[in-house]
Amino acid sequence: MLKILSLMIIALFLITACETQKQNIPSEPETTTEAELVNNTNSTNETEVIIVEAKPVIVFTPRNENLTMYVLDIEGNAIIFQYKNKAILVDAGSEIDSPKVLKAIRDLGIEKLDYIFATNTKPKNIGGMPYLILRTTPSNIVENGIPSTYKSYKEYKELYNETIIIKNDQVFNMGDFAIKVLIGYDDGYGFSPNLDDNSLIIKVTYGNANFLLMSDCSLDCEEKIKNDGVNAEVIKISNSCDATSLAFLQRVNPTWAIVSGKHDNFCPNVIDKFNNLNIPVFITQDKGNIFVTTDGLDFKIDWNKDG
Repeated sequence: MLKILSLMIIALFLITACETQKQNIPSEPETTTEAELVNNTNSTNETEVIIVEAKPVIVFTPRNENLTMYVLDIEGNAIIFQYKNKAILVDAGSEIDSPKVLKAIRDLGIEKLDYIFATNTKPKNIGGMPYLILRTTPSNIVENGIPSTYKSYKEYKELYNETIIIKNDQVFNMGDFAIKVLIGYDDGYGFSPNLDDNSLIIKVTYGNANFLLMSDCSLDCEEKIKNDGVNAEVIKISNSCDATSLAFLQRVNPTWAIVSGKHDNFCPNVIDKFNNLNIPVFITQDKGNIFVTTDGLDFKIDWNKDG
């Protein structure tokens, strides 16, 4: 009898010990979102939660009642014009810019582009072309017709070979607004050995409002197009010291100038010309994405910066 009682006491002790061990097992940490939980353990095996502040997401809002130019804050060059159900893209940015350019297009409710204008074949202008062609199915692509050895050029030509080649100044009627393509290589001498001077210069006109996009047109190119009606309230210029002469700037007589790029790459001599003429210059490094809206008479400029 005593032996049986001893066995019962030992069994009871073992059961109690097991229950105590179960209670000492640490519970699993609560589920957290990826943004909240950066490192869930430290050297003492205690849960450590670090809150990461999310950067604001830039959303492009369509302004369909007015013509709007959207200058994107990206590594390359890409500008969207939108009016009601019409949309064009001037340059497609670099390859790394492709998702940002597509997001801006989709934010604006654009499913299909009426035109893409490739002002020249530099990677900063056409690097994103293959990506965007596959996702926006543009109705027309306009270029200067000069072949390039760049990978992005070869890829986009494989995807879209029936492009419109500009051989003379040409106007594209978009209904309520018009796009005029100016070129400097229709002077009887053909293409320039300086590829920048073979760029397409885009002038967009809506009512009495005009936008002039100079691409990489240099001083020689400016000289060739200066008599082709280059007046504009808004001019988009390159950051080169070999462009934007004072004489040409006075012919354009802009109210505002816009530059895609960084201060370090912007020619100080060009800045001085604008300062001397009291023309404000808006740079995407400072402002981020820049928007210019017009009703055909008056203009409004604003911007937003990511992060």
